[in-house]
Amino acid sequence: MDEELAWEVKHEAARRESRQAALVKARFYWKKDGQVVRSAEFTQSELEVECERLSEAGRDITQFALALLALTRSSAERENVALNGVDQRRRA
Repeated sequence: MDEELAWEVKHEAARRESRQAALVKARFYWKKDGQVVRSAEFTQSELEVECERLSEAGRDITQFALALLALTRSSAERENVALNGVDQRRRA
């Protein structure tokens, strides 16, 4: 039986009515023999807690830590773009 853990960073669409900034989440997929058997998504803070929980249990957190780094970077880039956009509109 072939087991695999895959993940990706996704941006949720912002809600128009609340003008809430889009959330960035890491989505994990557990696959066996090429079929997804489980999936989960985490915000940055949820993923930090999951990394700590897995680490305390003695589990390998490599993929979770990599996803956390990607999530953090993606969130920072998105925030920077949003801030730059605000600054540019104020100058115009």
